[in-house]
Amino acid sequence: MAQNGNDGGGGTHLRPDPGLFDERYNSPAALRTIATELRTSLDAMLGKGGRPNGNIDQISTGNGLSAADIGQWDDARSLASTIGSTNAGAKFAEVYQKFIEAYQSVVEAVETSADNHDRARRANEGGS
Repeated sequence: MAQNGNDGGGGTHLRPDPGLFDERYNSPAALRTIATELRTSLDAMLGKGGRPNGNIDQISTGNGLSAADIGQWDDARSLASTIGSTNAGAKFAEVYQKFIEAYQSVVEAVETSADNHDRARRANEGGS
């Protein structure tokens, strides 16, 4: 953020924030780290992450989630019976799938942003 200062001639000038161009603002490496963490969660939602519960395949196969998948407390058992039903379970799977698709778009946007920053940096430095 710029700060006002006196330029010695009676006027004022803007002093740029000394951290304005720090790498943390435009770091492709930081963006890729974030994208990797997001993709790990996405993979779990898709059943690829090795986590035993909460993936779309469990919900959309028709078997639904069981209380063992969600938890053993009373509310978890109630939720499992609702999710496992043919009407509520199908609707839940549909909404969850839409969430996964939106989440995947976010992951891809972060990855694309990192690529764009890398390309811009190389172009600004005279590379290709």
